[in-house]
Amino acid sequence: MLDKIIKTSEKSERDLTFEIGSNSDLILENSITKNLIWTIENFKNTKKGLLTFPTKFDMVDDILSLDHKGKIVIRMSVNPEEIINKVEFGTSRLKGRIEAINKLKEAGYKIGILIAPVIMVENWKELYSELIQRLNQELSNKVKKDVFFEIIFMTYSYVHTKINEEAFPNAINLYNKEIMTGRGRGKYMYKNDIRKEGEIFFREEMNKWFPYNKIEYIV
Repeated sequence: MLDKIIKTSEKSERDLTFEIGSNSDLILENSITKNLIWTIENFKNTKKGLLTFPTKFDMVDDILSLDHKGKIVIRMSVNPEEIINKVEFGTSRLKGRIEAINKLKEAGYKIGILIAPVIMVENWKELYSELIQRLNQELSNKVKKDVFFEIIFMTYSYVHTKINEEAFPNAINLYNKEIMTGRGRGKYMYKNDIRKEGEIFFREEMNKWFPYNKIEYIV
């Protein structure tokens, strides 16, 4: 697969960015397989193109010393600590994720931050406001200089939630019929007016705490 990516990249008239983390968390996987190290080392000498992937894990030390030549964009997914504790079981704590972002930037990686999935619990505005302020306080100046953001509202899946309820009986119920609407069989999303309220909130908070950083999208 990497050979195909490299060939496509070098044939293109412009730099392409390839998403390589859609099916698994590569930082977690790398802690067992070391596949990410191999991938970075074999992509770094391409003439054009970038690789990107998201993660919820802070075990980044294995890739800090790699000569990646600026060709890797790592997007750390963050959420308020309360959401991580109640929903994102088995993932790294927020403190560790922020520390990992700073380490990765110091090692020369391009950095993005995913605020995702945004989950509208009862006190969601307070939680996400505190999250954005904490990012402003704890991210290094190097990160804050050019980090970009992606903000993604949760899409609820009935099937996935049933699986999670069996595996994690203490998990909170993510479905709220008052603010959600159907999005295909067994899937739900926040209603348009709720999402619009959320977008306005995030743009205002980001403009307050990260006025010079790009928001790639809010979806």
